[in-house]
Amino acid sequence: MKTRPVSLPSTLLSLAAAVSVAVPAPLSACCMVPLDYDVAISQTGQKAILFHSGDREELILRINYQIEAKTKGAKMPDHFAWIITVPNEPDHYEIADPEIFDATWDWARPLVRKHEPRSFGLKADNAVALPAAGGIVLSEAVEVGPYKIQPVRAVGANALSALNEWLVANEFPAEDPAHMAYFVDNNFTFLCIKVLPSADESAVPSSAGLPPVQLSFKSEEPYYPLRFSSRQGVFDLSLMVFTKKKLNYKKSSTALGKINFTRGTYKENVTVESTDFPDLLAKAFGKSKLKDAKDTAWNLNVLRTKNVNQGNTIASWKEDVFFSTQKGFFGNVNRAGAEVLAAAAVR
Repeated sequence: MKTRPVSLPSTLLSLAAAVSVAVPAPLSACCMVPLDYDVAISQTGQKAILFHSGDREELILRINYQIEAKTKGAKMPDHFAWIITVPNEPDHYEIADPEIFDATWDWARPLVRKHEPRSFGLKADNAVALPAAGGIVLSEAVEVGPYKIQPVRAVGANALSALNEWLVANEFPAEDPAHMAYFVDNNFTFLCIKVLPSADESAVPSSAGLPPVQLSFKSEEPYYPLRFSSRQGVFDLSLMVFTKKKLNYKKSSTALGKINFTRGTYKENVTVESTDFPDLLAKAFGKSKLKDAKDTAWNLNVLRTKNVNQGNTIASWKEDVFFSTQKGFFGNVNRAGAEVLAAAAVR
C-alpha cells in the first residue's frame, strides 16, 4: 500500500457489492483478481480515519495493493475488485483527499505521542451489477467521484448460493459458504469496488494506492473492516479513531489484540476539538453526517500497528473488529463534560 497512487481522472472504479469472507483459495480476500489471470494480489498497508458518535460511523479508508505474477510472463489483470464490509448499508458516500492521512497524522502526533514508535511503511504513497436473484437484495446504485457503488446484501436460506452466483457472474472468485456465514448471519452489506486501468492502459498497475473512500453508516460500536482480509498477506495499519465516548481499552482488548496493537506508545483518549482539525480533515468532516454536532469535542486514539495478520491470523477470527466505548455520563471525556464536573465540584 504505498506505491504510486492511481490517478483519479484516468482510472474508473465501479463499485458492485457482495457478502463474503476469506476462503481456502488465495483469491478470496478483501481484494480479488479475476479467475483467468495467474497472479496474486495482496496489501502492504491500510490507512483509515474513523469517527463514531451514538449509532453513526464515518469511515475514511485507503488501501495500497500489490499484484505479483505466479508464473513467469503472467499478465497483469485488466481489473480487480476491492471489497469493503459494513454492518449496515451506507447512506452517504464521498471521496477523500489522498493526503488526508499524512496531514491528520502530522497534526495528531504531537498531541498523542509519548515516544516515537519504530518506523512505519505508511508514510507518503508512491505515487456491473446483475438483476436481483433469490437471496440477494440490491439497493439503488450510487455514483460518487470515480466510484459507482451498488450495495448488495445476502439474506435468507438461499443467500449463500445466490451470492456466489452473483460473484461468479461478475468474474470474481466464488467464496466458501462456511466462511461467508458470519456476514450473512449478521446482515452485513459488502461493497465491491471494481478497479479498471486508465484509458491508455490495458492492465491495472502492479502496485498503487487507491483513492480513499468515505462511508457513512449505522454502527452501535466503532467498526473496522478486517475479517475479509485474511488472504491479503501481512500488512501495516494506521488507524486514527475519533469517538464521542472514550475508547474502552479493557473491553476492546480482543479487538486490539487482533490488530497486534500494544498500549503505551500513545496517550489515550486525548480530547481534541473539531474546530482545530487540519484543513483536509476538516473538509472531510464537513461532508460527514456528524458535522452538525453541537459539541465539538472528540476523544482521539491513534492505533498504528505493524504486521497485521501475523501471529493472531485473521483466518482464525470468529468475528470482525468492533471496539468498545465507555458507557454512561463518565464515558464522555471532553470539554463540555469537564465543565459540568468542575461546576458540580464547586457546588
